[in-house]
Amino acid sequence: MEKDNKEKLIEAGEKLFAQKGLTGVSIRELSQAAGTNSALISYYFGGKEGLYSTILETQFLPMVMMLDSMAELKASPKEKIISYAKCVARIHRKSPFLTKFLMGELTNPSRFFEIIVRKYIERVYRFLTETLKEGIERGEFRPDIDVNAASLTLAGMMNFYFIARPISRHFAPGGPEQDDSYVEQAVEIFLNGVMPYAGK
Repeated sequence: MEKDNKEKLIEAGEKLFAQKGLTGVSIRELSQAAGTNSALISYYFGGKEGLYSTILETQFLPMVMMLDSMAELKASPKEKIISYAKCVARIHRKSPFLTKFLMGELTNPSRFFEIIVRKYIERVYRFLTETLKEGIERGEFRPDIDVNAASLTLAGMMNFYFIARPISRHFAPGGPEQDDSYVEQAVEIFLNGVMPYAGK
């Protein structure tokens, strides 16, 4: 089925905003890339910033869906950590521009960082810290770990791999199999660090 003009503008915006950021893209560029009239940007989104915010929400929404689905799981903290890592990998594979939007907003934040991006990052962070606290309470994880530092470590391990993928694929080639192998090993390394030492 042929895409409508709104879909075309979102698709064009994803590519252009991911490459150049909000300020680096003109309305003319967006309409030309989408093959639509520039007036439709205002009609559908209220302007260029409205299109950008719509795309940001679309990029980060899978994170919330992931957390909502895991909240329904009757799983141990360890199992939740493993599920989180696998879900992050799936999200990155399905959303190839997510890393660029994430890095762009972290290094050169637009006014939408506080409105949109931060709330999603905070939800992930809250999920991880609460899961680690639960693991400590249940004796699955070491009582001396810093849950804040551990949460940032895990999020970094999972996301940096995909952020660095354009470079790392030259010395660690491979497709989804390589990604899955990385996730499996990274989670194992993380869990070995937070689980109680043998004999203690």
